[in-house]
Amino acid sequence: MKKKWLAGILSAVMVFSVTGCGGGGGDTAASSDGAGGSGELKMSYTTSETSVWRVACEEMAKAVEEGTDGRYTVSIYANEQLAGGAMDQGTQMILDGTVDLDLRSVTNYTLYDPALFAVVMPFMFSSNEDVDARLLNGPAGDLVKERVEALGVKVLGLAENGFRSVTNSKREIRTPADLSGMKFRVPATACWVDTFKLFGADPTVMTFSEVFTALQQGAIDGQENPTDPIVSAKLYEVQSYLTKWNYAYDCLILTCSQKLWDSLSEEDKAVFEAAGEAACKAEVTASREADEGNFKLMEENGMTITELTDEEMQAFKDAAAPIYESYREQIGDDVFEVFGYTFE
Repeated sequence: MKKKWLAGILSAVMVFSVTGCGGGGGDTAASSDGAGGSGELKMSYTTSETSVWRVACEEMAKAVEEGTDGRYTVSIYANEQLAGGAMDQGTQMILDGTVDLDLRSVTNYTLYDPALFAVVMPFMFSSNEDVDARLLNGPAGDLVKERVEALGVKVLGLAENGFRSVTNSKREIRTPADLSGMKFRVPATACWVDTFKLFGADPTVMTFSEVFTALQQGAIDGQENPTDPIVSAKLYEVQSYLTKWNYAYDCLILTCSQKLWDSLSEEDKAVFEAAGEAACKAEVTASREADEGNFKLMEENGMTITELTDEEMQAFKDAAAPIYESYREQIGDDVFEVFGYTFE
């Protein structure tokens, strides 16, 4: 009887040791019999709840929960809530496994791998079709996934923040000289800051949450962003002009922490990969569909929307060309070549 009682205790301890080990921000575990683990996962993203980014997060959560028959549930946190609003801290949290799932701009990873600047170099991509062929479904995208995974996360897909437009409260922008002397909020992405300096502007780095007030008070004259953040933050209320110059394309990276990924069964890994691919495709579609409506909404709210001619666009590309030489050593000729850019 005593031996049976001890055997029962040992059996219970073994079961607890298998099911009780955590994977990351949530309480997750993989089962030894291949059936899969369970737990509540935390997913973080940078923008607001009304942002098109939310599409990817909700699609991811739904597919994971359905694909694992509810063994895994996903709680979604907007505005870098888990990181106190700080993007740099949010990036670190997915890298160290404090958060389980994450959606953020590739620019957040350039601090850890400068070669990723290649994605956001000025005028690297000319259109959505170009992005699809070379990045989202092409060799440049494969390279991005490889470089980000080398930092210690599992990439589940690439989505988009889209092409970035420039807005201001002073005047219409049609030439690089039109930016001269104006103060623009620019994200802490070095190649973008350097580009605005080349155009004779005064770039100022600040968190996006401060931009509306800074524009309203006249502390800055303008800013640059894809249409989704502009509209979701209602910047059209404090800006008069927008130029569609598509000077940079902003790619989003959907990731799973390495801690969580390593804890998943093979069956669940397949579920997460399929969910990530579907979520990113849904977000890209939603983003592009929203663009046209966003431009119309801004125009209806009094903004002047400017589209550049081919000649005007070329003038900006020529003015920005020296940036490529400046970042040649950091990015590397081999990476540039994968992106389709070669130095003469």
